[in-house]
Amino acid sequence: MNLMTRPHALFTLLALSLFLTSCKPADKAGSTENAPQSSPAPAVAEATLPPGAEEISEERFKKDVQQAPGETVPHFNLGNIYLVQGKHQEAAEEFKFVVEKDPKDVEALARLGIAYSSMNKFDEAIDAYKRALAVAPNNAELHQRLGEAYEKAGKAAEAEKERATFQRLEPNGHAKELLKAGKYEEALSELQKVANKNAETYYLMGNTLSGLKQGKAAADAYRQAVKLNPKDADAYFNLANAYDGLGKYAEEIEAFRQALKLKPNDADAYFNLGNAYGKLNRAKEAIEAYQQSVKLNPRDVDARYSLGLLLLKTGQRDAAIEQADALKPLNPELANKLQQLINQSAATK
Repeated sequence: MNLMTRPHALFTLLALSLFLTSCKPADKAGSTENAPQSSPAPAVAEATLPPGAEEISEERFKKDVQQAPGETVPHFNLGNIYLVQGKHQEAAEEFKFVVEKDPKDVEALARLGIAYSSMNKFDEAIDAYKRALAVAPNNAELHQRLGEAYEKAGKAAEAEKERATFQRLEPNGHAKELLKAGKYEEALSELQKVANKNAETYYLMGNTLSGLKQGKAAADAYRQAVKLNPKDADAYFNLANAYDGLGKYAEEIEAFRQALKLKPNDADAYFNLGNAYGKLNRAKEAIEAYQQSVKLNPRDVDARYSLGLLLLKTGQRDAAIEQADALKPLNPELANKLQQLINQSAATK
């Protein structure tokens, strides 16, 4: 029995290095006080593997190849390591071994194409991508990469054909790349050209319009996104933040409540919900939202500080002190600021 597998951690490593994708913005929209942003986590001095984790290294996979030279998995994993390290010739050799054993291994063929493209061997890359597409003809990314290889090989007509196929399979693909690069005007233009707009199209339009500081239009786009896909928590989250920028706090609250129905463990959504309640002077609901945020993310200093302020404002001094104490190891400066306010409130009584 072959017990070797392609480690999931390696796929994550490759995703970071080769297939970067955009992530939803999770900015906390407008606290009721000007609390500082959470500090980034300190750099880890020495990496240690968590229990049960597999080592991901060139040496480890070389050993695997030595122990099982005829198996494809260790060669595939070693090829991935070489690809990330920029050792493209070595990577190509490993992936060639894999596809000789299994000519229908789409992942290996795709990575073989990447290795060849990185060495400017575009004819070989084209062949690898075409072989992969013979197995997976509707893989949009393969069509995109094949088009890029054709373009670099000077085959404009073939490149245009592949771009058209990619656009058909992934109508929002080009706009995603432009948005990731911060090219909002160009991304918006691409999205407006999409003939059959889907929920993702409108979600991306909302993100693009938010980047262009067009809050009302962004909210309109997000509303269309959730209409087409009522189960998209991220679209509701961003719609709520758009409402916040427009000062529509009641609508913001409803959007965050919908987001939390779909993603009940979203600490940021609870924090923002607390802010919205606070802006409408609904202290009880704001406190409850902040408390839930802190419960889900006890290290969130913004949530603890905002909770402490509101507890103090509503006469719950002891509870506010608890938040100041909890802040001390997390953010001493913010803890001291909250404690000073608590002391001042006591002195005025």
